[in-house]
Amino acid sequence: MKKRKKLHLSTLLLLLLLIIFGWWVNNHTLSVNEYEVKSELVNDEITIVQLSDLHGACFGKGNKTLIDRVSAQAPDFIAVTGDMFTHGSENGKRNALELLCTLAEKYPVYYVNGEHDDDEAFFTLLRENGVNVLNYEDEVITVKNTQLHLYGIDNVYFPPHFDLDNAFKKDEQTFSILLSHMPEFERFKLFGMELTLSGDTHGGLFRLPFVGAVYDGNTVFPDLNGEYVKGLYEKDGQFIHVSGGLGNYPVPVRCWNRPEIAVIKLQPDK
Repeated sequence: MKKRKKLHLSTLLLLLLLIIFGWWVNNHTLSVNEYEVKSELVNDEITIVQLSDLHGACFGKGNKTLIDRVSAQAPDFIAVTGDMFTHGSENGKRNALELLCTLAEKYPVYYVNGEHDDDEAFFTLLRENGVNVLNYEDEVITVKNTQLHLYGIDNVYFPPHFDLDNAFKKDEQTFSILLSHMPEFERFKLFGMELTLSGDTHGGLFRLPFVGAVYDGNTVFPDLNGEYVKGLYEKDGQFIHVSGGLGNYPVPVRCWNRPEIAVIKLQPDK
């Protein structure tokens, strides 16, 4: 009887340790996921690193682990799609500011905010440290022999009359990239962006193999219902990448969905 109890306790302890290890891996270790987009408007291979939804988290002291993993991708520029700290967290704000300013010392960084990091003082500090804040601004950049037109919006709410044509004039001669925290792909498609980079969903947080997200706050099994939750999607020749994000909000409950550094490779399509 005593041996049987000890066996049961050992089994339970092993199971508990496995659960704790799985939770730690899913919430505190980084994944690097690479995607490819081809276009006749692109003349060179261009590497974009997308970061999103940090929520003030740290991966290594001063986010050194995260910075090193980003640097290992040798990005041509970095796109940041909001919620880099959680509203009300001064420590999280400092972590986000330090990360973005450190990256901006080495790479061009383009940023739009989400609902949590909508903070004018934060934007000012970013601009003073070389981060390009694209809140309803656009910029044409040249990478190698390719021109790219970057657009950024700061919407976290979309009224029925929302129309990107009211804010921007589409450049048909360059590869256009929209940075938007919210992945409202259907609302953007009429404008004709070649690529949209978004976040907000956290990949659904809790995911299952072959099924995807269990719940995204609105829909049960949203991946199976054709919603844009995590990954690269294509429709009518336009692409959207929805980042699984880096941090957690409101609680760390990621499963089968490790914090993500997304690498989008633009390739010529001749």
